[in-house]
Amino acid sequence: MQSHKRAVIEAISILNSRVRVGNSLKHPHFSVDEDKMRCAVYDIEQFFCDGNSSWKIDGNTKVRVSPSHMTYWWAFFEPPYGVPYSKEDFHKLNHLLFPSQFRNDLEIFSWNDDFSNYFDDGKEWWGTALWSIYDKWMSRFVIIGASLTD
Repeated sequence: MQSHKRAVIEAISILNSRVRVGNSLKHPHFSVDEDKMRCAVYDIEQFFCDGNSSWKIDGNTKVRVSPSHMTYWWAFFEPPYGVPYSKEDFHKLNHLLFPSQFRNDLEIFSWNDDFSNYFDDGKEWWGTALWSIYDKWMSRFVIIGASLTD
């Protein structure tokens, strides 16, 4: 868990070195309060699940439905502004980052959104998420975050 924590802190530090973060050219300096950082093990199958239906039919109307919590699929496929990506793109990206035959070697943590102002925009509107994924086979971390407003 400590190595995941260090990887998350480093990822936020990298965001601070960028000119553009998400849709913001003038993003604030992202702070981290390590004492507030909490994480939980995240199920591998749930992480890669693309079956979270984001639409339901109510009478003759198609209504957008968000999941009870931000999922990786939701963050990839249902951001507040349309993206030209498909389910096939989601699978291709995941195959490149996390080859299927080695997915059982992944260690995934889901992080709370109270330890950094990185999450402030998403709390206002769309939602937030942060996952740290350690690939034991590749000996590398991938950090995936989501937080966006209009």
